[in-house]
Amino acid sequence: MTVNPTSILPTSHPPVPLTGTNTKALIAPDDFPAWLADLKDQADVLVPAGFFVLVPALMLPSTREALRGSGIAYGSQDCAATPEGITGETPAGHLADLGCTYVMIGHHQRRQALGENNDTTAGKAARAAEAGLTPVLCTGEIERGTSADAAETVTAQIRPVLEQLSPDAPLIVLYEPLWASREHQAADAGHVVVVQRTLDALCADRPGPVRILYGGAVTPGTWKAMQQATRLDGLALGKAGIDATVRRTVINEILADPPARREAARARRG
Repeated sequence: MTVNPTSILPTSHPPVPLTGTNTKALIAPDDFPAWLADLKDQADVLVPAGFFVLVPALMLPSTREALRGSGIAYGSQDCAATPEGITGETPAGHLADLGCTYVMIGHHQRRQALGENNDTTAGKAARAAEAGLTPVLCTGEIERGTSADAAETVTAQIRPVLEQLSPDAPLIVLYEPLWASREHQAADAGHVVVVQRTLDALCADRPGPVRILYGGAVTPGTWKAMQQATRLDGLALGKAGIDATVRRTVINEILADPPARREAARARRG
């Protein structure tokens, strides 16, 4: 197994933000080459924004070839919970051999449709870190509720991960409330800041770097609204990450944010 030496979080000063997109199964295999070409054409804005793309395992070899030399990172939408893997599941070590930097774990679709729980997610996070990958932990509540309810949900989701993950391992926490996506409206910044502060407190003693992203009905204007109250490290773009024009608009808004505010966010989380 080859451990990917780039599977660390950005540490430059002023720090780069962190952004990404999960393609789910929204792009057909025949359309993937054109989409990846568009992505590479936008490397001038995507790389400074710390952009990464999470694709189905089937598309990882073509993604590696298409993005070679672009500076755009990529990863998988899932990994096996065991080092050796099981039939139909890809071991984290194989993903590292394919040049992946990140791997998404705990996506709400896998939790709901496949019955994955917090312990399953924690095991996958540990296997990812052992292979030199950075886990992208999906958290968030299903139904709209209070910010206190949301904080309780994400606490239950992240604690098992923190217990199994090496303290020095980097971690990305993606707060993505499903109800926001269903309602096609991003969560209110006041709601998100409660979750962000909860995550800050839970991760405060970790020596390894933690970055916090928001996802859920992200559109142009979401970053500006969020940064009025929160100190997020970036955004996860859903459908906004698929469309080239919308993607560039959202990324440019993040890059226009004063670096000093991102420095403050990093200082709060070490």
